[in-house]
Amino acid sequence: MNKPIHKAFRSVTFLASIAIMALGLNVAHAKNIKKQNLLELMTHSDSILIGTVSKKSDGFQQGLPYTEITLDVGQSVKGAHGSSYTFRQFGLIEPKPTGDGRVNLMVTPAGWPTYTLGEQVMLFLHKPASETGFQTTAGLTQGKFTIRGNNIANDINNDSLFAGVKINGNLSTSQQDLITQAAGSYKTAEFFTLVKTAVEENWIENGVMTHED
Repeated sequence: MNKPIHKAFRSVTFLASIAIMALGLNVAHAKNIKKQNLLELMTHSDSILIGTVSKKSDGFQQGLPYTEITLDVGQSVKGAHGSSYTFRQFGLIEPKPTGDGRVNLMVTPAGWPTYTLGEQVMLFLHKPASETGFQTTAGLTQGKFTIRGNNIANDINNDSLFAGVKINGNLSTSQQDLITQAAGSYKTAEFFTLVKTAVEENWIENGVMTHED
C-alpha cells in the first residue's frame, strides 16, 4: 500500500475512534448497536422533538468533522426548546477539502442517521457529549423516526419497538393495537400521543412503563 495513503487511512480511523468515544459510544457499540425498544429509547433520550429539517451544513470543529442540522420545532415532547433547534452530529455530509490540499473522508458513519431538507421527523436525542457538544439520536437510526403523511417509522421499520415493554395502565384500543404490532409503520397521531403521555405522566419514573418480567 502507498505509504501516504496508508498513513492517511490510519489517521482517519484514529480520529473517527476518538470522535465516537467523545460521543459516549465505543467503536464496537457503534458498529453493533442492538435493537432498542421504546422504553430504552426514551430512557436514553435527553430531548424528544418533532419538526422539519430546515437547514443542513457540515464543517470542522477543533479538527473533528460534523454535520449541523437545524430543526423547525413543531412540538417539544421532552426538554425545553424554542421554535428552532440546532445540533451537530459527527461526520461530514460528503468528503470535504480541508484547505491544505487534502480531502477529509470522514463522512457520517454507516448506521448513523442522515437528514434531508424538508423531511419531517421525530427525534429521540442523546444528551450532547460533554467534550465536543456533538449529539445524535438514541439507538442511532432507531431514534430517528420519519413522518410520511399519517405514518411514522424509524430506519428499521419499528422492528421490536415494543418488544419486552410492559405498560401497566389503561390504553385506548388503538394504542393497545399499536403496542402489539410487531413491526411496520405506526399511525403518526397514535404514536405521538402515546409518547407524549408517557413523558408528561412520567410513566417510566412511576413504573407504568417497565420491562417485562
